Order: sequence, then structure tokens, then C-alpha cells
Amino acid sequence: MRLRIPPISIDIGSYSVKVAQVWEGHGGVRAIRFAEQPLPPGFRWEIGGDRKPLIHAIRQALSQAGIRRRTAIMAVPRRQVTARISPYPAADRASLRRVIEYDLADQIPFPVEQVVLDFQTLGPSREQAGLTDVLVVAAQRDLVREYLALAKDLGVQLTALTVDALALHDLVRLTADKRPGVTLSIETGARASTINASEGDRLRLTRSVGLGGQPLTQAIRDDLGVSLEEAQRLKEAEGLALLERQPQPHRMAVWVENLRGELRRSALSFGPAVTSRVLMLGAGSEIPGLTEVIRSEFGLEPARLSVRGLFPAAVLHGDAKSADRCLLAIAQALRGSSRTAWTISLVPREVAEVRRRRAFQIAGKAAAVAAIAALAVGYVVEARAISRQRDRAGLLQQQAKAAEKQQAQAKQILDERDAMKNDLQVLQLAEARRYAALELLKTISEFAAPGTLITHFTLRPGQPLQIQGTAPDSSAVADLQAGVARSRLVTSVSLDRADQVTVTRSVPVTGPAARQASVEQGNRPGARKGVKTKPRTKPGQPPPVIMRPSTTSAVSFTLTVHLWIEPQTGKQRMVSGGMSP
Repeated sequence: MRLRIPPISIDIGSYSVKVAQVWEGHGGVRAIRFAEQPLPPGFRWEIGGDRKPLIHAIRQALSQAGIRRRTAIMAVPRRQVTARISPYPAADRASLRRVIEYDLADQIPFPVEQVVLDFQTLGPSREQAGLTDVLVVAAQRDLVREYLALAKDLGVQLTALTVDALALHDLVRLTADKRPGVTLSIETGARASTINASEGDRLRLTRSVGLGGQPLTQAIRDDLGVSLEEAQRLKEAEGLALLERQPQPHRMAVWVENLRGELRRSALSFGPAVTSRVLMLGAGSEIPGLTEVIRSEFGLEPARLSVRGLFPAAVLHGDAKSADRCLLAIAQALRGSSRTAWTISLVPREVAEVRRRRAFQIAGKAAAVAAIAALAVGYVVEARAISRQRDRAGLLQQQAKAAEKQQAQAKQILDERDAMKNDLQVLQLAEARRYAALELLKTISEFAAPGTLITHFTLRPGQPLQIQGTAPDSSAVADLQAGVARSRLVTSVSLDRADQVTVTRSVPVTGPAARQASVEQGNRPGARKGVKTKPRTKPGQPPPVIMRPSTTSAVSFTLTVHLWIEPQTGKQRMVSGGMSP
């Protein structure tokens, strides 16, 4: 974030120039830069006069203080302006300006067109109910032009041209003393003294009287008959104590009495209010004996305003004594902050209007440059974005081509897989067709119970398989039906018939029973009588096996088996006769 440089303040005195710059922080004034530079001996700045010595002194002061200049605030001495507080009816600013200009025409010694004025409302009038107190300040236009030309020569913009009496009132406000009564503040300069009277934070009166340090020096010179340099030395060394000399210095006594009268008049100019405090400022306030004169007049101990008393936390770039001499310039610098009570500026409205137009033009140019820069940046950003999009599009195209290639390869692999699957199915079907009868016979042999006899195994084209036979019991038939249904060639098995029958079977007989059977066989009808039958076995040989008929109960069944393929049976393949597992 760019640091805002506060404006500089330039206070032009009779013998020196003072500059100041006030830096503020969150807690108040945090730093003060200031410097004082004497003017060449005998130099006096006048309208239309040579400004070069003044410009040189100001630049030296700015360099000495280390102040960067860009904008400046200057103050016209109170003695060079007309300033008064008057009540006016409440109105808008334009209407109030017309009323003030008309009223001011009778109070200044030159035409209104030759002055620059500004004003500020102070609040409801305390003397006239329903009206508003307004502070009006007016200065000769030529004087204002001189200040504008000085600022131009210095290379700064004059943001405000105020009055030193207003800066003096800001210092009074900073003391934050809320005691009731009138506060008199006195700034004693070289040529004149400024006297302000205020109640609380409100300025009630501002005056300029020709009772400065220079008239007092001249009075000492005339009274004592010494040189001006010796009179200046006596003033700084003894001050008003010179009044005790005999005979009493007449001109000095007149200066003191006039000062008393002006202070008394200022305190009583707006009512019989009690003066509660007196504040002093300026080089003339250091005159020995001046505080005793004020104390005897008001019965109060005058207080001198100081930088350390008003800004205790500020860092001073210089010694405190020099800062006190620059206090009025420091107070003027407060115009660049929120610590001032004033908005009055004698910078002409036409100058301000030209500045506003110039500012609008600069702002317009800056806006145009910013817009062009924004367009250029936007173009560059957009171009980069388009380039990135192109690169990305190219990459996506490459990826798409690779994906298409991979997709084609995958499709080829899938087609090959499907072809292999079809070939496998054809092979499985061919195998199943070729060996269907054998696999079915294997299944029947696996699940047929002992004693089960398959008498018919019939396969005909286009017809289901017919299985006929006998089983020991119905559970053996059911087991055979369930086992055949598990075959992968079979879709369903149905039991068409299951009847209880008597079956005669040949049962092998061995041992003595076989010999008995053999004897019995020899005695069968038809055998020759009288012939003795000999045993057929020889000694040492195993006994003969004789088949002997046996009658048992069995279940005759017929199973119909539906196959999912058409076996390779030729015209007909049928197994007839007996088959036992």
C-alpha cells in the first residue's frame, strides 16, 4: 500500500521562514519534522517584489528538515486579511455567499471583485437568536496570487491558503481545557500581535494589533537613544524591566499600555465574561516582563504553548526549543489531518475549478491508460489462455486418437474373444452331441442304486430319451431321476410310470448248496433212471457255481429325459435288453 505523504506547512515571518510536516498514526501525531531558516537582512516580501531570496530560504528549510514536498499549506498573517464573526440568517452556501459579498462591500476599502473571500458557519448565534454565526475571511486578490505564484515557483500545489489566527485557535483546542470563561490566546510576532478570544472550542473573536516585537524595539531605541541593534539586545536581555529606569521610557510605557488596552478590549468585546486563562505564543512572548504585565491585568498566570505540551508522544526531528518557535507552522500543518476545526481557504474558486478539471482530465487519462493496460493485460492473458487451450486441444486430440486406437484394439480383442467363445460353443456342442449317449449312460450308472436293471435306453431323432427298467423300490427310482436331472445335457426329467412287479432272477449258488442243486438237477424229470450221478468237481477244485432262479418284488419304471441338444443318433439308437450298473 502506498504511503500518503502529508502536506507541508510554510509560515512566512518578517525575519525567517518556518516549515513543518506532521505525520499521524492511529494514536495521534507520531512524528513532526520542522525547520527554521532566517531571511536575508533587510529583506521584505511585498506584492510584486523579488521572491528569489524567499524561495531559497524555504528550500533550505525543507532540505534541513528532510521534508519531501508535493502539496503545501500556507497562511496569510492576520494583519493582512479582513476577518470578522457576524450573525447571518440560515441559508444554503450559495445564497449565504451572495449575502456576505453584499454586506462586505461596505466594510472593505476596495471593490469586492478585487478580493478573495471564504467563510465558515460556527453555529447558532449566542447574541441574536435565530441567526447563525459566520466567520468571514477576505484578502486582496493580488496577495493571494502572490502566494499561488510562490507555490508554483517551489514546485508544490497550494492545497489551502488559510490565516495564522485559525491555526492559533487549533492550538487552543488541542489543550482540551474545558474550564468555563474566556480564553485569550496571544501570538506576538515581529510586526503585530494576533489576539483570539474563545469559549470552549468556539472562536468568538480574532484581532490583529500593531504591537509586535519590532515596534517595541523601535520604542526602546527612541527612548534610550541607542542603535536598533542595541535596542534589540536590551529588549531580549531586560525587556519591560527597562520601564523602571528614570526617567521612565515614554514610548515603551505607551506600548505596554496599548497592549493592556487591546487585551482588555478583546476580553470584554462580547460580554462581561470572566477570563479564565491566557495562552501565549510566538517569539515576542519571550520578552522579559511581558508575563508580569498580563498577570497584573487579569490576575492569571499566562501559560506558554509548547510542542511537548501539545504532542507529548510525537517524535521531534529537531530540538524542542526550535519546535516551539515553529509551533504556528506545525499548527498550520494540522490542516492536512482531522485535527483542525477549519475548512476556510483563500485559494480562488476559479483556481480550484481549474484544478478539479485538471484532476478530472488526469483521472480520465489515468482511467484510459488503465483501460488500455487492462485490455493489453486481458489480451495477453486471453492469448495465453487460447494458447493453453490449443495445446490442451492438441493433447486431447492425441489422447482421442490413442483412445480410438485402443478402442479398436479392444474391439478386435472382443471380436476375437466372441469368435473363440462361439468356436468353443460349437466344439462343446459337437462334443456333447457326439458323446451324449455315453455321458448319459455314465450318469445313469453313477446314480442307479444296486439291484436297478435298465431294460430299454431309447434315443430317437426329435424325441426325448426313454429309459425303462426295474429298481428295488420307489426311492431308488427317485434317486435315479434326480441324478439324471443333474446332467449338463438334461433340461428336465419326468417319471411316466412306476409299477410294482414280481421279478424272477437267476441267483448264483456255491458250496454245498451248489452240490445239492446239482444232485437235484440230476433227479430232474427226464434223467435216466438207475444211473447214479457223480459229482462234477474234482478233488482240490473250487466248488461249482450253480445259477438258481429267485423271485423278488421290484418297481418297473419309465423315465422321459428332455435334452438341450440333438444327439448324433443317426436314424435311431436304441439299447434293448438288460443293463445293470
